[in-house]
This record gives sequence, C-alpha cells and structure tokens, in this order.
Amino acid sequence: MSLVDKNFITDYLTVDDSWCTGHGSNGREDLGAGMLYYALAYSLRSQTCVCLGSGGGFVPRLMRQAQRDLGLEGSRTILVDGAPHVRQERKEIWGSPDWLGDDSTFRRNYPEVEIVLELTRDAVEKYFVPKGIVIDYLHIDADHHYDGVKLDWDLYSPLVDDGGIITLHDTVNFREPCGVPQLVEEIRRDPNYSLIDFPIKYGMAMVRKNPTVDEVRS
Repeated sequence: MSLVDKNFITDYLTVDDSWCTGHGSNGREDLGAGMLYYALAYSLRSQTCVCLGSGGGFVPRLMRQAQRDLGLEGSRTILVDGAPHVRQERKEIWGSPDWLGDDSTFRRNYPEVEIVLELTRDAVEKYFVPKGIVIDYLHIDADHHYDGVKLDWDLYSPLVDDGGIITLHDTVNFREPCGVPQLVEEIRRDPNYSLIDFPIKYGMAMVRKNPTVDEVRS
C-alpha cells in the first residue's frame, strides 16, 4: 500500500525530465520537493499557478496535477520561459529546457498548461498586466543570476494575492554565479515576509506575505 501511485509518477510527473533530480527526485518514483509543490497547490486550492522557468516541466506538471485532482473549474497553470531569447553565455551556464518541442512528453501530458515563451520581464508587460492576472501560487526558477532572480521577485511578487504563496528554487546552490541564496537572505530580513528554506537537493524556499494587524483581526 502506498499513498502515491508510483506508476503514475513515472508515467507523467518525472518521465523525460532530466532536471527533476535538481528538486530532490531520483528521476523515477521519488518526487523529492515535488511533493511540496503539489501539496501547496492542492492544499491552498490555488486557482492560478505561475512557474517562471522550468528545465523539464517538473513544477508546472505538479501544479497542474493538483488543480486536476481537485477539479478546480477555471483554474490555470502558466509557465513563463524565455529560452528562445536568453543570451548564449547564460545558456552555457544554466542550460536550456528540454520540452520546447510541440511533441515533448510534458506538452503531450499537460497540453492545457499555458506556455509563454518570453523573458519574464516582457511577459509581465505583454501578458500578465494587460490581462490583470492575480497569482495564487508563484514558483521562481528562471534566471539564477542575482540581477535576474531579483528582477523576477520585484516584478512578480506584487502580482501574488495576499493569501498566496511563493517558492524559489536553488536556494542553497552556492555555485557561482547563482544569486538565489543572496536574494533569499534579503527576503528573510524583510519584515513584510515570512520564509522557510528547505535544504532539499539545491534548496527550495517557501515565502508568504505577513498579514497586517487589521487582516489578522478580520
């Protein structure tokens, strides 16, 4: 007996995804931090999930699967990835997604995930702001340079609903030039947010906006 369907995991969630091991998965039936991504989207009943960057589609698969399992009508998962526009020198450091082809396993198994192939800063201007999108669950895993991840935080965290949640990947990845750990420490010192960092493989931090006194009383 098992709480999880291991065959489903290998057939849908980790299949053809060489990047999921960076989240603590063994690339097969062990989800690693993927269990947390799913649990957050599921337990918070996140209507709009947004993932910034994904090498193999691991996080958006789990976000969308939670919405499917809940039967959330009108729910959506949006993946933003600027791979076609990323400078070559940054691709050589961080790599490129393996799901870009229309016939990729990720796209075939989760065709309803909305894919925005734009740099995150352009996606805000062209897609999110004009459509007035409010995010319930945001995952940041795009540009890992400090300037890039800080920009993603500044652009997208204001779009997250007050009761929403934000996760960041590579929080304990101290390989140069990864700047995520630096941003995590800045958020940790910000009194407006609460943060917990899970040392799962390369690290995953969970962040929520602290409620005001009036919000707590209400």
